[in-house]
Amino acid sequence: MLENIFQKIWYDKNLFSKFFSILLLPLSFLYFLAFYLKQSFTLENKFSTQIVCFGNINIGGTGKTSTLLSLLPELIKSKPKLIILLRGYKGTIKSTHKVDLKDDTSLTVGDEALIYANHVTTYISSNRSVAIKEIIKKESPDLIILDDGYQDKKIKKDKNIILINGKRGLGNNLLLPSGPLREIASLALKKSDIIIIIGNDQTNFKEKYKNQIREKDIFDGKIVSLRNGSNKNVLAFSGIGNNEGFFKTLETYNYNVVEKMSYPDHYQYSDKQIKRLINTAEKNNLIPITTEKDIKRISTNLKKQIEYLEIKIEINKKDDLITKILDF
Repeated sequence: MLENIFQKIWYDKNLFSKFFSILLLPLSFLYFLAFYLKQSFTLENKFSTQIVCFGNINIGGTGKTSTLLSLLPELIKSKPKLIILLRGYKGTIKSTHKVDLKDDTSLTVGDEALIYANHVTTYISSNRSVAIKEIIKKESPDLIILDDGYQDKKIKKDKNIILINGKRGLGNNLLLPSGPLREIASLALKKSDIIIIIGNDQTNFKEKYKNQIREKDIFDGKIVSLRNGSNKNVLAFSGIGNNEGFFKTLETYNYNVVEKMSYPDHYQYSDKQIKRLINTAEKNNLIPITTEKDIKRISTNLKKQIEYLEIKIEINKKDDLITKILDF
């Protein structure tokens, strides 16, 4: 509930949202001081292996994981010993750990790590710089890709890629908690090499920040479903950074969304909750459907009764993007 409230404050343009954002400005000032003081006293480490970071400026879903998954096949062709490193958010394992699909679950390594591990060697760690040293020693990788970590100054990145949600943009352009920004947008954009905008640029991001992104490589992408809903009546539920984006995608691809249920990002479902959702769907002649991330957080004995939406990100001039990513 609290997360949904903040999402509305950050991304809606009504008077209540603006008023509440103003009330939170003193806390944003404290965040500003803490963040940039920490940045100024943090030493950057350069590694022998090239590091590419896919990150966000703002909190909330930007399509980062789906975009990286869509690019992996081409990246692996050039860098066959590619490694993905992420924090394993909401997982219990904090030390450097190689994801094992046989033994690991979303409770131990998080949902995103399980998805990546289906395609490429994947590691998690709460300390990225320590993990990179261990990965280099154990794996001798061609390339390490960070899922998130744009604000982690301890790591010298060879290429910084920012993902922007075309519909949401950067919200109200304020720092946490008044807005969704992890750092000041103009400073964050200055550090970037490549910007990928997913969906139509409905907030005029390119125009607002034209001076900051003039010399950056900018690419456009769109969400594409691998299935057509064929007007199925569904009960849709999700716990991701942008639940409304998921519901909209379902509707775009001819799913008749009769009921919607939103949960916080990376929400851990109990069996009791899932059984209740399935029962509700059955009583109303609906098909329960969720996201690929969410299905990883559902017990094996229950997920068979739930559909999930398979999507990919189609990038305009994809070959050019791959070339830019690997151009060191």
